Amino acid sequence: MNPYLGDLIRRMTTVEHVTHSDHSLSWNAHREAEKLTDLSHLEDLELLLRTSKSKEERKAAYFILGALGENTSDARCAFVLAKQLGNEKDKYGLAVSLDALAKIEKPRGFPLEAVYECLSDHRWLVRHAAIRALAKTCSVEVEDRLLKHLSLTDESHDIIYCHATLGSVGGEKSLPALELGLASRKRDVRDSAAFAIRTIKARIV
Repeated sequence: MNPYLGDLIRRMTTVEHVTHSDHSLSWNAHREAEKLTDLSHLEDLELLLRTSKSKEERKAAYFILGALGENTSDARCAFVLAKQLGNEKDKYGLAVSLDALAKIEKPRGFPLEAVYECLSDHRWLVRHAAIRALAKTCSVEVEDRLLKHLSLTDESHDIIYCHATLGSVGGEKSLPALELGLASRKRDVRDSAAFAIRTIKARIV
């Protein structure tokens, strides 16, 4: 592994007891990782994800891939994340991986099957991250999957995240389902539905 990358991951995974984030080696390493643009790290990161038994190392690799993909708009980062999804069992690792995937623009035809499977996960942490991961896509199926999930759930956070993601990827087809959210007794559900509707209408006009 590239010495710099190895050191960065070591710092990101350092266990500390500090009173302020500015003094945290791990916190500062994560802020450093957020600025990365060097795609030569991709091969090392993919190898680490295939071979490391450390949950913390894998989470650091997912985080770095999300930052690289967001900063460079290189879909290869998203493909590495998607490939690993089916192998990751730790709920925290899955959530970090899915949230990293949410940051990256995914091209038409991108393989989302593993993300769709996570929509029905019994662990809310994974399920919510999967809904967010469907942002920055260009697929009619994504909208259909989100609308189906929205129609089957009564969990308010699932509904709010569906509203948010539909606001970014949905079209006119999503409006009736979002309008149902305007009648919710929960303010956050109503507000997320209203914002999604405004966003979609502004985009399709």
